[in-house]
Amino acid sequence: MTHVELVGNALCLDFANTVNARPVARRDWLATAPGATDWARATGHPIEDPAGLADTLPAARDLREAVFRVFQPLARGESAPRADLDAVTAVHADGVAHGRLEGDDSTFRLSWSAPRTARTLLWEVAASTVELLTQGPLDRLGECPSCCWLFLDTSKNRRRRWCSMTTCGSRDKSRRYYTTHSS
Repeated sequence: MTHVELVGNALCLDFANTVNARPVARRDWLATAPGATDWARATGHPIEDPAGLADTLPAARDLREAVFRVFQPLARGESAPRADLDAVTAVHADGVAHGRLEGDDSTFRLSWSAPRTARTLLWEVAASTVELLTQGPLDRLGECPSCCWLFLDTSKNRRRRWCSMTTCGSRDKSRRYYTTHSS
């Protein structure tokens, strides 16, 4: 596969973007254990203990689709489906049950003991999802009109339209230019 593109500006959104397009994906980072390992390493959340990774991939794909189905409607100004919110909540609750709070007197975070496993990654994705849902900024969610990838618009003017200008943005602009100038 090619390099991992991280354009979501949140772990949960980058996780939802582990397929290159919807509804028919030509590349899926969660299709194989090596792909999932490469993606996790690229995000800074490496899987240190790959035992059981292949068995965890179906749950990872289920979580990915639930996260996508939660944030896509929110990016469109619609409501998130209850079933998908419940699916994320179940993974998050499992993570909380296996985690512990660590930090100093001003900042705490949920963490899990080493070694990092595929389940740890799923718990981190669920925690990222819950954090974005509860703390926002949900008004900055966006969806690329070309590939359906999700992102947080961190631009100053709040006008980001595509997952990235180098892929979908330039392709869309080229398509519009060709349509306008070919007649």
